[in-house]
Amino acid sequence: SGWHNLFWFSTIPLVVILAIGTKLQAIIARMAVEITEKHTVIQGMPVVKLSDEHFWFGKPHMVLHLIHFALFQNAFEITYFFWIWYEFGLRSCFHDNFEFIIARICLGGVVQFVCSYITLPLHALVSQMGSSMKRTIFDEQTSKALKKWHKT
Repeated sequence: SGWHNLFWFSTIPLVVILAIGTKLQAIIARMAVEITEKHTVIQGMPVVKLSDEHFWFGKPHMVLHLIHFALFQNAFEITYFFWIWYEFGLRSCFHDNFEFIIARICLGGVVQFVCSYITLPLHALVSQMGSSMKRTIFDEQTSKALKKWHKT
């Protein structure tokens, strides 16, 4: 009573997603610095090499597992809110402080937005760099479009 555990548990996905996004931004910044230090440009081919050392504990798959955990936890929080609302009503003992309920739902929306528009695209970009880069991303049509954009 008084600890509002459900509210504090709903902040866990936000903290995890913000930490992952920050780490991915740092990885991209580190790769940009490496590119400028090398002063080498190969047309149509990135010259960055992503290694496992850029990630926490040298485990790049841990980032994806943390994203999955945060999304699952967030989905559980939102689903739990709606189940309590359906089963016991909006003004039940589970929802004794309505401001915390609104904050939990807003946190859930913020986590979904940040993850879908920032963290997941960053993860997709970082995971395609380095030696494990899929060559189909830079197909001929994409290369032509990039060259045309660069020319203009």
